[in-house]
Amino acid sequence: MNQTMSTDYGEDKLIQKSTAEFLEKELGWTLVYAYDKEVLGENGTLGRKSYHEVFLVQRFRKALKKLNPWINDKQMAEAVERMTEHMSSQTLMQINEQKYQYIRDGVPVTRVLPNGETKEVKARIINFEKGADNDFLCVRELKVYGSLYRRRADIVGFVNGIPLLFMELKNHNVEVEDAFNQNYRDYLDTIPQLFYHNAFIIFSNGLEARVGTIDSKWEFFHEWKRLTEMDKGNIELPTMLRGICEKENFIDLLENFILYDHSDGRTVKIMARNHQYLGVNLAVDMYRRREYVNGKLGVFWHTQGSGKSYSMLFMARKIRRKFEGSPTIVVLTDREELNKQISDTFENCGALGKTKTEEFIAKSGKDLIKRLGGNPSFIFSLIQKFNDPKATPIYPDHDIIVMSDEAHRTQNGLFADNLVHLLPTASRIGFTGTPLLRDDNITARTFGGYVSIYDFKRAVDDKATVPLYYENRGEKLKDLKNPEINAEIAAALEQAGEMDASQLAKLEREFAKEVHLLTAPKRLRIVAQDFVRHYSDLWTSGKAMVVCYNKITCVRMYDYVQEYWQKEIEALKKQIAASPYQQEVQEQKRKLEWMQKTEMAVVVSQEQNEIQTFQKWGLDILTHRKKMEDCKLDEDFKDTDNPLRVVFVCAMWLTGFDVKSLSCLYIDKPMKAHTLMQTIARANRVAEGKENGLIIDYMGIVKALRQALADYTASPEEGEEGKDPTIDKKELINRVIETISSAVAFLKEHGFELKDLIQADSFVKLSLLRDAANAMCETVEIRKSYNTYLTTLLKLWKFLGRDDITSEMKQQKDALEAIYKALQKKRKHADITDLSVVINGIVDEHLEVETINELEEIDSNRRFDISKIDFDLLRREFGRRRDKNLVMKDIQEVLQERIAQMLSANPSRINFYEKYQEIISNYNKEQNRASIEKTFEDLMRLTEKLSEEEKRYIREGFENDEQLSLYDILEKKDLSKEDIQKLKKVAKDLLNKIKSMLETMDHPFDKQETKATIVITIRDLLWQELPESYPDESITYYRDAVFNYVSQRYGGVA
Repeated sequence: MNQTMSTDYGEDKLIQKSTAEFLEKELGWTLVYAYDKEVLGENGTLGRKSYHEVFLVQRFRKALKKLNPWINDKQMAEAVERMTEHMSSQTLMQINEQKYQYIRDGVPVTRVLPNGETKEVKARIINFEKGADNDFLCVRELKVYGSLYRRRADIVGFVNGIPLLFMELKNHNVEVEDAFNQNYRDYLDTIPQLFYHNAFIIFSNGLEARVGTIDSKWEFFHEWKRLTEMDKGNIELPTMLRGICEKENFIDLLENFILYDHSDGRTVKIMARNHQYLGVNLAVDMYRRREYVNGKLGVFWHTQGSGKSYSMLFMARKIRRKFEGSPTIVVLTDREELNKQISDTFENCGALGKTKTEEFIAKSGKDLIKRLGGNPSFIFSLIQKFNDPKATPIYPDHDIIVMSDEAHRTQNGLFADNLVHLLPTASRIGFTGTPLLRDDNITARTFGGYVSIYDFKRAVDDKATVPLYYENRGEKLKDLKNPEINAEIAAALEQAGEMDASQLAKLEREFAKEVHLLTAPKRLRIVAQDFVRHYSDLWTSGKAMVVCYNKITCVRMYDYVQEYWQKEIEALKKQIAASPYQQEVQEQKRKLEWMQKTEMAVVVSQEQNEIQTFQKWGLDILTHRKKMEDCKLDEDFKDTDNPLRVVFVCAMWLTGFDVKSLSCLYIDKPMKAHTLMQTIARANRVAEGKENGLIIDYMGIVKALRQALADYTASPEEGEEGKDPTIDKKELINRVIETISSAVAFLKEHGFELKDLIQADSFVKLSLLRDAANAMCETVEIRKSYNTYLTTLLKLWKFLGRDDITSEMKQQKDALEAIYKALQKKRKHADITDLSVVINGIVDEHLEVETINELEEIDSNRRFDISKIDFDLLRREFGRRRDKNLVMKDIQEVLQERIAQMLSANPSRINFYEKYQEIISNYNKEQNRASIEKTFEDLMRLTEKLSEEEKRYIREGFENDEQLSLYDILEKKDLSKEDIQKLKKVAKDLLNKIKSMLETMDHPFDKQETKATIVITIRDLLWQELPESYPDESITYYRDAVFNYVSQRYGGVA
């Protein structure tokens, strides 16, 4: 066993070693190398009794004693139990959240009072006041056993014996994402106990590092590249280690920068991102010096989409926890829905304790003043509630902090002054996603200068928001007549979406010419038709929002788009009927189904007499209003999988509304810089699989706004002009062309010419496709590189319209994609077939026709005797194949899948799995012509053994493999012949009993009581039927082993 492991781990220990030494020498952690050096037992290296344990009890007890000198042995045992136990019905996230509560707030233990009564007190587990006083331990190569599998973790970091940090490290030339996909997800399934207490997960290959939490998808593992806000940024591992694992930082992050958000009925664990951590700590420092800055804590400018609500929450929690005399925190917004959004976030993250949000919301100006008189923990209010300039100023005996979210907007200047008047002693901080405009002195007067800056360009560089491609389609549509729009006109017309009929009439008299051009039916039809063509081409990219001039135009636009959408559907049906290419037809049918299912909606605010207003235009607002009232349109639109994919708006949803999968924004309305920027920021939220956002402009409006956009990128380095954060769509097309040519060059480098494949006839095409696929799976690395080119190409391709693509590009993309699909293709194999038959089939697949006929004769009997398969012949055949790499890939896939099935059926087969791993890892190391044939031979021998193992249950006299598995679990050494017979009967009885029980139960492994019933049944049967040679005290061990097997086998997840 030891032999295989050392070869497995020869080369990529360099990074692991230097990381561990960095933690030890630079950051002062204690370092232990555990793998083959660890001694088990209470006085052993780590004090672990077995490899199943991940919680270091000895170190934990020591820390507990130091932090709670009063604790006695009984309470100590209680604390250890609370920290290590969990209910098997809990999900990993539930366990993790519960343990985090104990870590942050102390673990409950029972104190007996002099009068004999008991009360619960909390024992501190971590010293949060002096972070560096805790016990920091870094363990390399920690062996961890799960109930079925054995794993080794690269680096686990323990604080006071609690495993809070998990690191998976890769070699320089391996993608960091592999650590996530291959190792970490496997660990979550096989050794979940390592993550029960986990706070931070780090993946790195030394050159690039990412950090996240147990629940995060890969997209939400972030870089940590700055130690102060002014740093240029470095994504290498040492920066992250200094930023996160420096002792004081580690404890600060643990205590103040982790949240569990329970919105939408599921729990998400959130760790602050680098820019939030730096920004919030700058703001907290300003609060510490509040006396000297006259209450002005500053303006916190973090660009839209970078998690501002969470930053407010992190700041509020840290201040309430770390400062004496609990301050009241007043959160201000200027719109009802923002007020709801932010107070819900606070509630769902547990910041309000058990109390509901409603309790904290100020109902009116009077109510607000009344609340400010008391000392509530939080108040949520609209800034407009500061509406009494004559109110008597309040001088409370506790601190008040005002956090304003976007409420500094100029039009609220009056309220901001009232606020300062009413609360002269309060500290104030303004949060904003858009920078202050040059002439905005109200904000500076209320809050002071910038306290933290995270601008648009930096956010895109950090992948905190996606890049935006900008396309001016207005200038491409030759009949589209646009009015001349300057900044003044834009500012005036922008208001149209929020006005009622009489205000609108006045505005439109003033700008009659522009409005007439803007709303001419011919112009709107051109835009509607173009929108349908354009968006239906991008059908795999995400949701779309169309911004129209005013409410009436929204409904007209909706009607026109429905008409052209139907026409496009009809055209597509004709195309499908006429197309001779099967693959294209499949693709087009999917698109057709998508178009038919797509729903659209108009979202505009209500006004009086709206029915008449719309009737004048011959429009019906009622159906739309009904939809807006009856359906939860905002939730449908936010839900990525919901078919509501297009919304038409003129104002209502433009700001403060988050849709992560919104990727296309169509603008057909004049608007000024600030609004445009907030609108644009809607399309740059990061979502799974979303590479970029696209802005389509029909007004030519962005030309005039380039300068305004530059305001949004304040460069702390003086002298640099702000940069335009949007990217011309031409860049996107260039990236596609570059990616195609890199992929073509890569194929050529490995001896394959793509143009041969493109020009070949259909029969030759198939064999060339195989040659290309074979060349691309020569080594694991080659295959990965090719896949990376292709996934990038296919993601970007989604954003191209039909006018952007030349036929040559299309041919190249189709050919490259065909090779990619050939590499992804999984073999279809019936499980019933004998393994050796399947492998024989793979090798034989492309032999000459005569041999195929003979093979079919054998095949028709389908009864293979393993001795009849001639492994020598197979080996010679394999030697003659041109596409050995592909054959090898297929064999590996089949074996891996089959071994996994056999292993889950019977955990005692772990040695087969290890033997397979060893063969493959040796092959991956050498990968030359000679080694591939030797590997083939090794795999054939392994196949023979596996086939015998698959039939073992028959030889042992069982009816199926499951009975054998239970027998293997219960078997022990030195059984007599009659004991073996008895045990076989026990295995059969037990399986029948359990299976008939499970049939009567619904989700038995999710519920406490049904689990208990199963456990008791197993115990009783073992008690009665196990042979005498089994000692009574071993029954519990076998009961648990059987239960674990049964729950993994039939429970989907244990």
